[in-house]
Formats: sequence, C-alpha cells, structure tokens
Amino acid sequence: MKTEERGAWHELCCPPNKGTMKKTAERRFAMKEIEQDALRTAEDHFAESPSLEERVARIEARNRVEELLAHYARCVDAQDAQGVGAAFTEDGEMCNPGMPALKGRARITKLYGKLLPALRTSSHLIGAQQVLFASSERALVHAAFQAWDSYKADDALDCFSFGFYEVEAVREADGEWRMAALNINFAGQLEASADGRLRNGEGVNGRFCEQFARPWPPAPKE
Repeated sequence: MKTEERGAWHELCCPPNKGTMKKTAERRFAMKEIEQDALRTAEDHFAESPSLEERVARIEARNRVEELLAHYARCVDAQDAQGVGAAFTEDGEMCNPGMPALKGRARITKLYGKLLPALRTSSHLIGAQQVLFASSERALVHAAFQAWDSYKADDALDCFSFGFYEVEAVREADGEWRMAALNINFAGQLEASADGRLRNGEGVNGRFCEQFARPWPPAPKE
C-alpha cells in the first residue's frame, strides 16, 4: 500500500473526532438502565476514562469477567467440582432467592462435589452479558443462561432450566478475576425423559419467575 493510500485508510478508520471515539469506546459495552422512561447507559468507573490505556483496560477486564463465567459453565459440564470452586474467592458466596447463602470456596466445592456426580451429562450456555464496573477491581454482571441436565438415575427425568446469573466479580492480588458472589435466578424449569415423556403428562415447573423484582443494577448478595 502506498504512503498516500495508507494515509487515506488511516483517516477513514481513525477519524479526527477523538471525542466521539472516546465516548463510543467507553459506553459501548456498559450496562443499560431506564431513567424517566428513557434508556440510558449506566455510569460506571470507566465512564470518564481520560486515556486510551484505561479504555483498553476496560475492554480487557470485561473479557476476563466473561471468561470467568465461561469457565464456571465449562467446569460444571465437565463435572469438575474443583474447577467450579476455583472460580470463587476464598470467601465467595452462592446466593439464591429465599434461601440461605452458601459461603466459602470450600463449601461451594463440596456442594458441587456432591451434585455433579449425579449427572450423566449437561450443557450450559451463557449470553447477553451486561457488565457494570464499580471500580477497576470490582464488577457487577447480569447474564442469561440455559442449561440441560441429564441424570444417571433411571427414574430421574432430564431437566431444562433457563434464567439469569447475577455475579459480583473481583480482581484479586494475583490479577485473576473471581466470583465474590453468584446468584442464580430461575425463570423456569421443565423436566422430561429422553423419549419426550413428561412427568404426570404435564412436565414439572420447579423454580420459576425468580427474576422478577430483582434490584437493578444487580445485587447478587441480596
């Protein structure tokens, strides 16, 4: 590419309106909220980032937080209780609406060590992540999930679950992001056998509608 062509390409890809670029880079991935019946982007720690380095740091931090949720889902489907526990801080919490919080990485690892061996196989999908950075070391996350679980017991029906994860993620001294709190809110559950048979002919709604009346931005420990 000739020098003049490179210059033209640079002007096309990097327009001189740096203020517009700055605003777009900062707000592109931020959490949304409603204020006076209008959609707006929630102001977070990086909302007024003055430098390119800080804006890049936000993107990198968001990627690490999303990777953390992907790690959690992968370890559940791999039936790796230690891997699940490693996604939490030492004093991390699992919180569920109307249920006492399970506190501590060791207790969370022990719980999954009991639950996961009952599964024949499973698949968890995560998407629609929204991230709000309370600081450069702490983020709040809201993400949708769908999960299919098939159990080893002959009389246990497969379960399809869907809902939302609320996560408080923190960056620890070693630079890794881990979950200080995970709150699982089920929008619904349906159980069925591999041949399509539904329990009692109707299926089973287990936990459902837990996403309603939740605080926004997310408060995973509530």
